[in-house]
Amino acid sequence: MLEDCRPLLLALLGTVGCGGMLHGQAAPPLPAGARVVPVVTHEYAFVLPDSLPEGLTTFRLRNEGQQPHHLMLYRLEPGKSFADVSVALHAGGAHPAWMHAVGGPNAVPHGGEAIGTVLLLPGHYVAFCHVKSPDRVLHFAKGMMKALTVTAMAAPVAPWPAADLTITLRDYTFAWSRPPTRGWHRIAVRNLGAQRHEFILSRLKPGSTSSDFIAWMNTQRGPPPVVAWGGTTDLPAGGRMVIDVYFAPGTYSAVCRVRDAGNGRPHDEHGMYTQFSVP
Repeated sequence: MLEDCRPLLLALLGTVGCGGMLHGQAAPPLPAGARVVPVVTHEYAFVLPDSLPEGLTTFRLRNEGQQPHHLMLYRLEPGKSFADVSVALHAGGAHPAWMHAVGGPNAVPHGGEAIGTVLLLPGHYVAFCHVKSPDRVLHFAKGMMKALTVTAMAAPVAPWPAADLTITLRDYTFAWSRPPTRGWHRIAVRNLGAQRHEFILSRLKPGSTSSDFIAWMNTQRGPPPVVAWGGTTDLPAGGRMVIDVYFAPGTYSAVCRVRDAGNGRPHDEHGMYTQFSVP
């Protein structure tokens, strides 16, 4: 879907690599108290544990595939199975009410890394990738799905890590607590809307806009006008997540493509997209 960003970013910036990683400068320490879980993605599978304990969990996703990939996590109601999810996803349309969005790191390109912290409750989950291939087939339909069990723990759950920025998702807007600046940020993502929302973060190529990116996602004609930069996958109403992101100077896009509970149209068609500049 999106190409390897290294040639573009290295040519433009000299020191910044794919997925927001900064060469020569360490990322901030991972959230204290959270369990760190490495995730590797490629065409078309996840490498991550089959089982995890409940609690605050930091997924450190590294994309070793040639296409962008993300981690979309949903918790299932009791009695529902991996097979039920597969049937529901392949049927298309809105996700059934027994699938509960949890979040996860959004897409980065080949060689990129995305860091996202979520709260896992005990239960059965499914991890899948909803990115579309150049042949317009969604990755989960190519087998990029995995079952995950979260087990109960007696230990107390660690508190959410402090963040220096907050982005609030509503129906149908994104709002920053203050403008992002160059460098690393720990960002609290809060969904205060009445519906599920996602935060697709991308770095726009020179001369491109968020509208160009939305048009490209609808057609996938020609090269993409962005470099995938992470963000969050689907968060429920009232949901939260924390992500670690490095912002290089440039113009960025925020888009939500979740389908509306009312009319089934993507939220970007309701105006849920914006762009912002980092000097």
